[in-house]
Amino acid sequence: MRKKPLLMIMLVAGMTILFALLLNMAGMIPLWLYQTVIVIAFPIFVLFLGLWWMAPDREGDIPFIGY
Repeated sequence: MRKKPLLMIMLVAGMTILFALLLNMAGMIPLWLYQTVIVIAFPIFVLFLGLWWMAPDREGDIPFIGY
């Protein structure tokens, strides 16, 4: 898998967290909704960060990143 799709998913998850933070700080969304966004988006961000980090620039398999 190439790095570009992994990077895009990682950035979308990160921007979702930041957008929710800004909305929460502005008082537009409640705290429980902000926390729900973090619980859902943060593991996606971390997973795709690891996959992006380990993915080669050329086409091929993604190395095993461990448990």
